[in-house]
Amino acid sequence: MADNKVYRASTTAPVNIAVVKYWGKRDPKLNLPTNSSLSVTLSQADLRTLTTASCSNSYTSGDSLTLNGESADVSGARTQACFRELRARRAALEAADSSLPKLSRMNLKLVSENNFPTAAGLASSAAGFAALVQAIALLYELPDSPSDLSLVARQGSGSACRSLFGGYVAWRMGEKDDGSDSKAELVAPASHWPEMRALILVASAAKKGVSSTSGMQQTVATSGLFKERITNIVPANMASMEEAVKNKDFAKFAEVTMRESNSFHATCADTYPPIFYMNDVSRAAIRAVEDINTKAGKTVAAYTFDAGPNCVVYYLEENANAVLGTFYQALSGVDGFKENAASAKSAFELDSGLAATLKEGVSRVISTGVGEGPIKTEEYLVGEDGEAVRRDASSSQPQSIFSSHQHHRDGRPHKASRRGREVEVIDLDKSGNVARRWVHTPNNRIIRKAKPSLFKRSMRKIIMDAFLPIGYPHSVSNDYLAYQFFDSLQAFFSTITALLANRALLQGLGVGDANSSATFAMLLTVLKDAMSRIATIIFAQQFGLRIEPDAKRYRFLADLFNDTAFFMELYSPYFGPYGKILALTSGEALRALCGVAGGASKAALSVHFAKHDNLAELNAKEASQETAIGLIGLLVGTFVVKHVEDHTSVVYLMTVLVLAHLWMNYLGVRSVCMNVLNRQRATILFEEYLKSGKVLTPDEVARRESILFWSPIVRNRHGQRIARIEMADSFGNAMGGQEARVNIAILDGIMSTLFIWSHASHKYVPIKIMLWKDSEAVHAISAWFMAMEIAWQMDKGKGYTERLDRIFCGKSSRPSNWNTEAKKDDDQIDEDYQQKYDDRELWDEMLAKGWNLASQAFETEAPVRMAITEEDKKDQ
Repeated sequence: MADNKVYRASTTAPVNIAVVKYWGKRDPKLNLPTNSSLSVTLSQADLRTLTTASCSNSYTSGDSLTLNGESADVSGARTQACFRELRARRAALEAADSSLPKLSRMNLKLVSENNFPTAAGLASSAAGFAALVQAIALLYELPDSPSDLSLVARQGSGSACRSLFGGYVAWRMGEKDDGSDSKAELVAPASHWPEMRALILVASAAKKGVSSTSGMQQTVATSGLFKERITNIVPANMASMEEAVKNKDFAKFAEVTMRESNSFHATCADTYPPIFYMNDVSRAAIRAVEDINTKAGKTVAAYTFDAGPNCVVYYLEENANAVLGTFYQALSGVDGFKENAASAKSAFELDSGLAATLKEGVSRVISTGVGEGPIKTEEYLVGEDGEAVRRDASSSQPQSIFSSHQHHRDGRPHKASRRGREVEVIDLDKSGNVARRWVHTPNNRIIRKAKPSLFKRSMRKIIMDAFLPIGYPHSVSNDYLAYQFFDSLQAFFSTITALLANRALLQGLGVGDANSSATFAMLLTVLKDAMSRIATIIFAQQFGLRIEPDAKRYRFLADLFNDTAFFMELYSPYFGPYGKILALTSGEALRALCGVAGGASKAALSVHFAKHDNLAELNAKEASQETAIGLIGLLVGTFVVKHVEDHTSVVYLMTVLVLAHLWMNYLGVRSVCMNVLNRQRATILFEEYLKSGKVLTPDEVARRESILFWSPIVRNRHGQRIARIEMADSFGNAMGGQEARVNIAILDGIMSTLFIWSHASHKYVPIKIMLWKDSEAVHAISAWFMAMEIAWQMDKGKGYTERLDRIFCGKSSRPSNWNTEAKKDDDQIDEDYQQKYDDRELWDEMLAKGWNLASQAFETEAPVRMAITEEDKKDQ
């Protein structure tokens, strides 16, 4: 009689979060990594995968896997590799002992569930494959150690090998081609450093857009930073991290953890096309951790991000008040905090804007700590009859409720419908805010939950819906409200000013003047219109490309042009015929410049403000705001025009209104914080880095920006204005013309070339930059930084010297007829000088501080790229 017994075994497996990241494979088939890694295993009380492995001769439809109630594919190479290896090990036992049941020949049925989101950057595949391998090993009664089983789990998911241990675990990359030495080993058990805690901020429970496997392949193939990372950065971080764990040195642990996370995501950003796993909420979490550490006066918290947007914050139990308490205050009302979180009282408070971003972007938190490895359990997801055990979903994964529209291999109805209970369905906007609530009944009927009547809605809600983008404040950048507030005030003052100027304009056209003729008024109107059109064409042609890189400057200049036009119109009635023509046509030309500069700069700012593909709606709502403010301004202006008529009073009032208008406009553009580098922002950022080694945030740079008066003249290390940096608009421009130039040094950077002039006729040394064909934004930023560092090392009156050549080229590459300088002791450069512009720490910190390195705004002329072809090869 055939043996139809159902054999079962169950285990739980933990999540591990790497503090030294694994990213890249030297052998994708065997899942062999390009670098070693180290992780902290988290407590299974909070994060775990439960898996039951069963086998039986009664299973006739092949191997199967059910994950969180859904049938999952087991035909993939990674899953089959695990099955094949484990069956081979069981078969070896059966061959050695014929009395053993032939489990290796039976089909497998595995049922698994997570209590956390799958594929959202929470190491779900690691826990899943670790549980799968451990459960089958228990089912097959394999004698293998966790380290031996890690060789199998690694083939399913690389980081799964680390989830076979508790505590602090290293995955050694190994060197053998067959991968036999690429396995996990214990660095320290959880009991060695049990005070380690972790707070996970779930910024998104959605499935990742780019899977880890796909992302690794792209990085290995295209990233220029990848080799430096695996060759130098990771080995150093591994050694430092193991020492920190063994010595229980949290300050070192935190530093390596955060630097490693920054390095990993910088490499992802350097991939082509770039991979961005973090989002605005992730970057807000980084700033929150930095803020807590700054206020604590020491490092009490560390952030890290795997391949997803969720932030893991490590801290010690002794610092729970400072870390957990601060986040608990900021995220009040967010689900997931344990009961003891309320007792963690923090003396610190996050910035209100930062706290708002976190509260709205974090869907829930998971509070946990270091924990143990896989645990055998008697909790089965497969019954003795071989059927999946029906149980209430313990997973946090959303289950489908529409059984009539779902296809299942086993043909059974979906869980939610099978339970026979009503289910609440929530409609969310792009920002995750609740839009509507529904009830879905077991008989497939839907009922809209009570919708408050219009009269019950607050006036604030009505106003927000009418004038602010849907999803505000999460659908726009943090600086949107401040800018719109001041922009609305300046529009109010501008409306009143316009009414006073229009009255003067009508007088200038002859209204009320018996000596004026309709023909003169018509000709004047034609001249004004012609001048406006000509000015528009010329200004757009000359300055069109300059507006977007300097949007804040041109937004302010637009109103300056407009207010100047108001004054010309105001005084036009007091001029003679020709003076009147000159004043009104000039005013109209200035108003045309205002239209071009204002319209283009507003468009650039709108792109900055819009976060959820809502550019059109944002512009529509801005138009609504301007209409409402304009209406109020018209009512107030009508009263003013009626009661203020004498020229002196009008001039005084106009002056006050114009100054108020310009001041509001200045405060508005000053409040804008852009994270794309242009010439001025890059200069401020890198000059501070050269001075102090500090990387400024976009907000800190914005506070130092000059709105009107700035030129690309940079200083040297002595604070002297030394050089002028520009993006060349042609090779001829870079070389200074077609004549032979002996005093031009040509230096190649990363996908760029610098042309450094040393002509005595120039007050400031010109440095011209040309980007190469196929260069990207990061190369333009790097070239600007390189030019600044060269200028930083220059001495006044010497230009580019042999000393600089030794610094930036490693040897003298100048022409023989170059004006040489005498070598002095204080001019000798240390051979170990490290160039700052390509310092990996700089770029990692820039990403961490929220700078957008995928875009640049340096070019204010038609962009030009350089390609070189040797003439002899060209002729052939």
